[in-house]
Amino acid sequence: MHPEGFRHILSPVDFSDTSALGLRLAGALARCSNAKLTAVYADQFLPPPYFTQNRLEEVQRQLQDAERQAEQRLREFAAEHAGDVSAGVKVVKALPVEGILAAVQETGADLIAMGTHGRSGFNRLMLGSVTERILRASPVPVLTVHPRVAAVEHFPQLRRILCPVNNTEVSRRALEVAARMAQCFQAHLTVLHVKEEGAEGTIADLCSWVPDEARAMCSLREETREGEAAHEIIHHAGTADCDLLVMGARRRRFFDSSVIGTTSVRVVRNAPCPVLTVTG
Repeated sequence: MHPEGFRHILSPVDFSDTSALGLRLAGALARCSNAKLTAVYADQFLPPPYFTQNRLEEVQRQLQDAERQAEQRLREFAAEHAGDVSAGVKVVKALPVEGILAAVQETGADLIAMGTHGRSGFNRLMLGSVTERILRASPVPVLTVHPRVAAVEHFPQLRRILCPVNNTEVSRRALEVAARMAQCFQAHLTVLHVKEEGAEGTIADLCSWVPDEARAMCSLREETREGEAAHEIIHHAGTADCDLLVMGARRRRFFDSSVIGTTSVRVVRNAPCPVLTVTG
């Protein structure tokens, strides 16, 4: 993240109501931080499985028309949902995950802001969604917006931000991002440390860990809780009526892919507010 905030936000779109929510929050953040905003749509634009040789030119024209129509639809969608921010558009010929990640590299974006489709029951326990694959592979922070925020009257404005931390470098980076976001939106920031039952650590320890630079940026207070981390984070976000949760997540290699911790995954899936995940 740039010292003055995010500079270029990429918002993936699939034309659903959920991606509209992601674009709305991306627009609010772009306006607040004076960042560039690009809406991206990824599609393979595949030809029909069967066609004759004499239809080749016709099929090629149809695919070119489909790309042009997708770009026009994307422009209209961005104009409708990005607020008063002028958003650029980008259509990528690729599968969604590969296309989004390629667009990050091509545009130099330093944040992905995307809607995540709500799941329930057994499906919520499974990995494999576009959002979770982006979380595992993205080289930049990812802001995920759940459909439940549609019921929040003041969305996409941010008034209360929660940043759960532990004694890690990625948590410190997440806190820097959270403080910058709080400064941008003039929001109140709560820094939360959840310790396992019986573990050492006091509120004084947490206060000494928080850098003075973060305090100078915004209204900030520290809190400690005892219990299971994901449960306490989600519970606090709900009871405190938080508008955004900013969290650090350590990324590890697992065979030939990357994974993030179970606490982070549970929070992203179940938090009552948007979650900005900073990986490291």
